Amino acid sequence: MHNMHQEEYDFELIVNYLSGNNGTEKIVEKIKKFLDQKNQKYKLVEIVKPIPISKLFENGKILIKKGVVCIGGDGTVSETLGYMLKNNIKAPLAVIPTGTANFIATAFKMVKNRENFEFLMKGKIKEVDIGVIDYGDEKNFFLLGIGLGFQENFLRITKDRLKSCLGIFSYIIFALTKLITLKKIPVKISFGQEEINTKICFLTVLNMQASVLKVFPFFKDNKVRSDDKIFDLYYVEYKNYFLAVLGTLVFHLFGKLNFGLVKSARAERFTLESPVFCGTQVDGELRSCLPVKIYFHSEPCRFLVS
Repeated sequence: MHNMHQEEYDFELIVNYLSGNNGTEKIVEKIKKFLDQKNQKYKLVEIVKPIPISKLFENGKILIKKGVVCIGGDGTVSETLGYMLKNNIKAPLAVIPTGTANFIATAFKMVKNRENFEFLMKGKIKEVDIGVIDYGDEKNFFLLGIGLGFQENFLRITKDRLKSCLGIFSYIIFALTKLITLKKIPVKISFGQEEINTKICFLTVLNMQASVLKVFPFFKDNKVRSDDKIFDLYYVEYKNYFLAVLGTLVFHLFGKLNFGLVKSARAERFTLESPVFCGTQVDGELRSCLPVKIYFHSEPCRFLVS
């Protein structure tokens, strides 16, 4: 039974004007026109300042019947997912990609959603596992994965101005510069009955596959699935600088064909700890530092797809 004090909408539009695409305003006007023509009632939430979308609080005052439409990049998608979970919004999630990388939209063939909004009315659903990264005092949700070391370092120095001008190439440029200064990070990786103590320069825990470009696949491993409730962890040990650089390059260029330079593990849960300060990136957004526990949310994300 619906709360009599709830305001009902067909859709909620969450628009991040800070994401990488300068054409966001035009896309928003197009989707508003589309929904108006379809006689759909919608609520518009516009993000114009750097605030965490996941911390927006509705207090059960609204009911979204058909979908929450996220207009932004990968970080916006994950933040919107957090907002939906924390506010108990059960409607499916739709993505209109306007970010720099748009890994999630690319993986699920959602890039064309920028041009054709008819999929919103069809109700076709794809379920994807939701990862949880638990820092103890806060939790973040993710769809792609988390990273530390090399990935976190180059994301930290990537400039927003260059992201808007160069798009995905800004990530590649700064990633190449951080190869020169790879750091050695002591970590303890715990899963099941196993415990690994090592020194790494790069570590990632993946929930799904992603690709930057066809010529820069980010990694290739067909066993990584977004619907099997299994995380795939990869790391490059820092034995010496040459092998650290080689292993990091090989992983990002060749993935599974890593010539023994990349270690891996699979599990439903991981715990990562370090005696030194070690920041993390979650779906391309900089987050807090280790220690963390990584596990799956009890319910999947329901995507509206074409």
